[in-house]
Amino acid sequence: MSNSQDLKDPFKEDILNGARELFERFGFKKTTMEDIARQVGKSKSALYYYYKTKEEIFEAVILRDIATTEALVAEAVKKEESATSKFRVLFTTLLEGVKQKSNQFSVFKSELHETHFLFDSIVKKRDLYIEEMIKDILILGISQREVKMLNNAEMSLWATMTNITVKATAHKLFLEDDFNLTSSQLVFMADCLFNGLKA
Repeated sequence: MSNSQDLKDPFKEDILNGARELFERFGFKKTTMEDIARQVGKSKSALYYYYKTKEEIFEAVILRDIATTEALVAEAVKKEESATSKFRVLFTTLLEGVKQKSNQFSVFKSELHETHFLFDSIVKKRDLYIEEMIKDILILGISQREVKMLNNAEMSLWATMTNITVKATAHKLFLEDDFNLTSSQLVFMADCLFNGLKA
């Protein structure tokens, strides 16, 4: 079955929606394939046509969430003219999304250290996407004279360093209930990263 057929399959969407609800409510460990089948009103064998394991379903749920976030970020970034404002929107939209997911997946947070292996391949894909977006913004900034001239190695290094900052901030926002950043604080961080602290 092709990817485009997969995306249009209403039963597959039902599986992912039902599984997402269960993961939000009960976490990954306590949710079973039987629970997911019951949630969508189908047999367990019907689930196996699409997904062989609960891990595959979880990965599909997360990848779908990431694709939705990436589409929102890309749309928001596209509306901005300057590299500075594009970077600000990229940074703040990504982290506002993490804040929202922290509330939705509160049960799952306690399991994260035991289930981190589920995220390894997902994180690598996400890193590539974010770092490419950052490099595109840098190229625009250089062409508009908002950013000094950088070579490819410097752009890659800055994109990686910035992505590490985004990931570390996202990690704290997701896992630590007492760590919360307002929208204006996220804007401040984005502007400091992109423009520095010079007067």
